[in-house]
Amino acid sequence: MTESPRPRDPAVERELASLQEQEREGHRTPKEQRRAEQLQRRLQSDVERAEARELFDSDRVGNQRDDRARHRR
Repeated sequence: MTESPRPRDPAVERELASLQEQEREGHRTPKEQRRAEQLQRRLQSDVERAEARELFDSDRVGNQRDDRARHRR
């Protein structure tokens, strides 16, 4: 598996962990709840983009192999 195109931002992950801790303690405000949801969506979209790019790259490599095999015939 290849690395994601944009490395996971440790600051985003720390902020999300802090917000999740506040939620567990019952201290999170509605504004913090929205921020946590935003950060979760961002991290999830990073993962999905990385998976899509990996699939695209894999398909491209396969197509290049097919092209080379076709040219050898």
